[in-house]
Amino acid sequence: MTDALAEIAAWLDRALLEPAPVAEILDQHPDLTPAESYRVQRAVIEARVARGDRIVGYKAALTSQAMQEETGIPEPLLGTLLASRVLPEGEPVSLSGRGFLHPTLEPEIAVLLKQDLAGPGVGELDALAATGGFLPAIELGDYRCPPGTASLQHSVVCNTFNGGIVVGAQLTPAAGIDLRVEGMSMSRNGRPVASGTGVEVLGNPLRSVAFMANKLAEQGLKLEAGMVLMTGSITRSIPLAAGDLIDVAFTRLGHLQVRIAA
Repeated sequence: MTDALAEIAAWLDRALLEPAPVAEILDQHPDLTPAESYRVQRAVIEARVARGDRIVGYKAALTSQAMQEETGIPEPLLGTLLASRVLPEGEPVSLSGRGFLHPTLEPEIAVLLKQDLAGPGVGELDALAATGGFLPAIELGDYRCPPGTASLQHSVVCNTFNGGIVVGAQLTPAAGIDLRVEGMSMSRNGRPVASGTGVEVLGNPLRSVAFMANKLAEQGLKLEAGMVLMTGSITRSIPLAAGDLIDVAFTRLGHLQVRIAA
């Protein structure tokens, strides 16, 4: 990593610890490339790990047309999941306590890996062979700028705005499950707000797993057995407010709730 990228990563690491907006990276460094933005993201993650955090998996962002249209970024992105951002199921989430500025929520299918998966050249069948099972999941977005205003590079260096994940306890074996037709319905405070099927996620959430393995290979990294992979939102994200109760129900993968603390 060049000294210039290291300086950007050090600044960003400090900025993301504060509950305040983070200035668009291209306004400060207009020549930053997408590849360089991934190196910055990795440096920030490594700094967190050096301070005692732990990588538990990865996430694919913007894997549905709805999310790409919402953000104006026409391709999927890769983010990293840290142990400090895994939230216990059933416990209220305090948005103010975690410093969220523009909190959002996305319903997702999570994958638990049973074996390592290394790119390049990983496809859907490779992803399926490495999968130990599927889990219902929710991602909380921690936007440090109004949603839909960030560039691709800014989204990457900010770790695709991951604020936290909640993963359900029910693990469904992969055998016999076609994620393309897995249905999902979501309600907020008892009222339906979104629904969709797994086909919205790159045509098949397993393609999202393949994308993560192949994208990591560009950095000389791989997906490892035991990791949790968030495959991307099935629908548009929804804004959150104190007191919200979000209920996500899948056809076969189970049911999950998140309550936002008042």
